[in-house]
Amino acid sequence: MANLSDDQAGPVLSAAMTLFARHGYQRTSMADVAAEAGISRATLYARFRDKAALFEVLAANLVDRALAAAAAAWTDAAPLADNLEATILAKDLAMYRILHASPHGAALLAVDAELTRAHAERLETGYRQLLARRAATLAEAGADFTAFEDADGFAAFVAVASAGLKHEAAPEAAYLAAVRRLSRVVARACAPPPA
Repeated sequence: MANLSDDQAGPVLSAAMTLFARHGYQRTSMADVAAEAGISRATLYARFRDKAALFEVLAANLVDRALAAAAAAWTDAAPLADNLEATILAKDLAMYRILHASPHGAALLAVDAELTRAHAERLETGYRQLLARRAATLAEAGADFTAFEDADGFAAFVAVASAGLKHEAAPEAAYLAAVRRLSRVVARACAPPPA
């Protein structure tokens, strides 16, 4: 955010997310975002030509944060089931809350189908690559991914299954329980065969 200081960037994105969730994309103005962030409209427009540009930066920021959180959630010493649960929730829980806590959650994902699709694809591709790398490391240590064909199949399965849970399971307690069950089932499928 070249024209906003680091101290201003966070509040602007937070203000935008709050207002988009509260009022929807269409009913939120740049003036609303500037007021919520505590900056002038001129300062906001110096960085973002319009609301669509602000939305794009917000979406990119959400994806970056989700991927970083998913990568950081994995602990090599933890069991696979715990790592899967932590990784899925690190990636998806914030988005789940956006989707389900706001009456505008689903509409926010459809603001600009091309824009949201590009960010969603970047998120899923990055997440699958992360899971495939983790699975390859686990396979070297004896984990068995033949139930999923290989590490890439494992990554694809977990990514698709967890995305489905994010969109379908409600309330949040049911979502958390479903992620836990998915993680346990997948981990059992990867256990090495008995000697």
